[in-house]
Amino acid sequence: VSKQFFWGLGNNFDVIDGLLRITLVRNSGAAFGMLQGGRVFLIISSVLASIFIIILAQRVPKEDLFKRIFLGMILGGAIGNLIDRIYPGHVIDFIDMGFGIHRWPVYNLADTAVTVGGILLIITYSLKRDPNQQ
Repeated sequence: VSKQFFWGLGNNFDVIDGLLRITLVRNSGAAFGMLQGGRVFLIISSVLASIFIIILAQRVPKEDLFKRIFLGMILGGAIGNLIDRIYPGHVIDFIDMGFGIHRWPVYNLADTAVTVGGILLIITYSLKRDPNQQ
């Protein structure tokens, strides 16, 4: 929805002068513009990754709410970008952050969900567990 909303506005603009911009980009590749033109490979990879996440999520105990939420963030972001890869055939990126000419590659909220969910999941899995806990 966010991708279509900003694409529908049809123009680039500053949100926070020099720091945060809306910059509309069609990305037919993966993160940071890698694998341009690899649409079929990226669709298959996204489907397989989504299946893996679903299987992994089913193995996480229901009481482990944070791990389930973080897996949901990753899955939601992956499916959001997968939908774009299928139709219209490219991912819409629009968040442009940086200082002056030093910019991060343009990304979207699905990318943010995958990244933040992944980082939080790694942190959660790497935290020491109680040695008495099974």
